[in-house]
Amino acid sequence: MNIQLDEDILRHIRSFLSPETLLTTSTVHRVFYDGWIKERYKEVKFTRGDKESKRLWGHVQENQLIADVVKCVHIKPWHVKPKTHTYQSRTENALNRVAMLFNPDYTKSQARKRFEKRLEKDINRVHTLIATLTDVREYRIEWDESPKYHNRLFLSFLQPALQSWHATLTRLSIHAPLDLLKTFVTVRLPTTHPHSHLPQLGPIEPKTNRHSPGRVLGVLTQPQRHLDLNLYPNDTPSSENLDLSRFFQYLGDFPHLRALSLSIPFDGAQLSLNPQMFSRFVLKHRATLESLSLKTTRCAVHSERVAPECINWIQTILSSIRPSPGVGGGVNGVNGLPELQHVAVALRPLKAPLQIVSNFLAYHSPSLKSITLMDRALDLTDVCTVLPAFSNSGLAQFVSMPLRSLEMRIDALSPHFLSLMARRLPGVQSLKLELVDRTQMAGYIRNSRRFVQDLDALGFDGANWDLRRLVMSPGVGGSWINAFEDILVPRIPGLEAIEELAP
Repeated sequence: MNIQLDEDILRHIRSFLSPETLLTTSTVHRVFYDGWIKERYKEVKFTRGDKESKRLWGHVQENQLIADVVKCVHIKPWHVKPKTHTYQSRTENALNRVAMLFNPDYTKSQARKRFEKRLEKDINRVHTLIATLTDVREYRIEWDESPKYHNRLFLSFLQPALQSWHATLTRLSIHAPLDLLKTFVTVRLPTTHPHSHLPQLGPIEPKTNRHSPGRVLGVLTQPQRHLDLNLYPNDTPSSENLDLSRFFQYLGDFPHLRALSLSIPFDGAQLSLNPQMFSRFVLKHRATLESLSLKTTRCAVHSERVAPECINWIQTILSSIRPSPGVGGGVNGVNGLPELQHVAVALRPLKAPLQIVSNFLAYHSPSLKSITLMDRALDLTDVCTVLPAFSNSGLAQFVSMPLRSLEMRIDALSPHFLSLMARRLPGVQSLKLELVDRTQMAGYIRNSRRFVQDLDALGFDGANWDLRRLVMSPGVGGSWINAFEDILVPRIPGLEAIEELAP
């Protein structure tokens, strides 16, 4: 007896099947076949111009059912290498020798023609593919930074694709040579996901960025909400020659920008022309900006001498956004970021005064919900200097600050630090600490009874502290965590355990 199952039931069964099982059941019923097609072709990768890639292109271009299910396109630009043509017959060889008598470069010209023919074929194939796909949600271009890329082929991946898929793209990741980024400056991507990546900049010659101010004008025009720009010169050595001052000078407005992150080598060479260009870009978005991150990476060797004052780029930016008292207005007479809730700042240079960072945090403290201080290990005096709530001046202004998360590097988890945290920042729910003074911490662990007595003597009140998550360096064999769990968990109602800080 044949039993006909409803297609809705079969679709429900299909949702539990692995891709391998869908392949084996694709011949049983159309529902399973459609499921296998969707799984097989939801992401297509084109990395070479060989027979395998051509076969995949043929499947996508010749079958609209397949083209309609492609959601992600991943392209790795390839080198066009036409087959070397060898002449076998005596007649062909004789004709070639005669032709070379009149044109010594005859064989080279023939090779160029074969190359152009193959390049044109690949470009047409790319254009046809782009026109065939109708519902691409994610697009990735991954360039291997080889300087021998084919300009025309690379261009066929850029603006035609973005113009064709602009209405459906939700994620975009592009790694392309800097010279080609200007080709799609007019493309708008209204549905791009907030976490889409900035175009990554490829190798840059030392003179390129210094004398070409408009090279990256308007690279991004989609309504970004998160803008991350990270440079790692050790991974891409040529980035050492890129000055981002011009980038931010010509970068347009982003009406929906919520988060901005900048990570460059700590010597500030990438903002050597004018760090305030970045400050002006920040203040243009003061009405919407909720998160600001200024991080540092390792330095690279520079071909030119970097001005000594560049190392203070973070202080320059922070003072431009919110200057020290008595200095006057910020950039363009505008002070502060009224919507700022999350701040992450690298405390560089390591021996720089902390007052500028403290003034910035103090001004924005009424709205700040999380603070992350990186790179520099702080002792208790430094903590009291940089955190407004720990300062004795104007304490009443900061008691009610909405800070909920705090992350930083400190020398040790001392009784004085814990007492100040519970008394001055009772609303903090998440505390993440990297502890660097092993000798001092080992002393606390050996004399845990004295540590508890000092806590009680300082009037530590964990009952009114909202702390729910404490992440800290574990110590040898987790000894620091074990000791402080015994001390703090019974005294802080919302704290159930202490988590280990990831290396």
